[in-house]
Amino acid sequence: MPKILRVVLTGATGYVGQAILDQLEQLPAGTVLVRALVKKDKAFPARDFVEVVEGNLPEVPDNLFFEEPHLLIHFGIKQVDFLKTGFYETNVLGTHNLLSKCNKNTLGIIYGSTLSIQGRRSNQLIVESDLVQPETELERSRAQAEQLVIESMSRDNKWALCLRPRFVLGPADSFLMKGLVTLSRLGIRVGSGKQQYSVVTVIDYARIVVQLSQKIFPSKATKSTSIQCALNVAYQTPVSFNQLFSEIRTENKISNRIKLLPIPVWLPSLLKWIPHSMAETFATQLQSVGFNHCCDVSALEQLLGDEITGMDAIEQLNELLKTYSK
Repeated sequence: MPKILRVVLTGATGYVGQAILDQLEQLPAGTVLVRALVKKDKAFPARDFVEVVEGNLPEVPDNLFFEEPHLLIHFGIKQVDFLKTGFYETNVLGTHNLLSKCNKNTLGIIYGSTLSIQGRRSNQLIVESDLVQPETELERSRAQAEQLVIESMSRDNKWALCLRPRFVLGPADSFLMKGLVTLSRLGIRVGSGKQQYSVVTVIDYARIVVQLSQKIFPSKATKSTSIQCALNVAYQTPVSFNQLFSEIRTENKISNRIKLLPIPVWLPSLLKWIPHSMAETFATQLQSVGFNHCCDVSALEQLLGDEITGMDAIEQLNELLKTYSK
């Protein structure tokens, strides 16, 4: 009888959460069971292998965790603060409460963190051991959650993998790709155009999550040494603004005149001093698009090989571009 992969999933209705469920659904029938934490009255497409548990972080229902061996995939992260209530309650207290509900059969946790906790300065090939320098309230909450996950699982000698992608691209991506498509249509080239980004599509990110889950939860009765660490997640080869800009314009047959928008290094930091939320948002967008954001993925490849990380990023992005209306 095949071993059953049991997963407790938070963030199941989100952008990445749905992609993870899509990948889990491709496993052989009867080999995966998921308990998904879903807000009450939140639309959730039914899946045969998913049991919905109603709840909302920071509160954690008593029946969320299995009594059989399982792992926690935690993507229940607040990323936008529409109501101006802050990020601590969901991202830090919520993570703390989840960890407190883990039981002896929780084999480990995969946490959806972010490379941005190491700061938005212009970077080249960040490695996981580089200093964490969160600059915003959101980044600080993500960094605190990472620390809680690592410390909790280290105490119990269980798995803790904190995944740090920088840009996760997909049809529902409302940040980098949406911004780049808009800039390309307007013909605005930001910065030098040579700035590079580490990217991964949401499908390949979800594939990585599932492969790591199988690493924690092996199909055979073999016990592997647990690891507690952060892991950068991206394709090996970064893509430049110019590459993305050109591909988008070619795909959409855009031929208007190109205008240059230089970004001095000091400009985003200066904008953050302006006491208005729009100024901070604009500064964040400028830092994201206008500077290098690259990471080294060697640590991830040591665990999974380079089947996914070695893929051609531009080829994957070309497929995505077909989903954007012209």
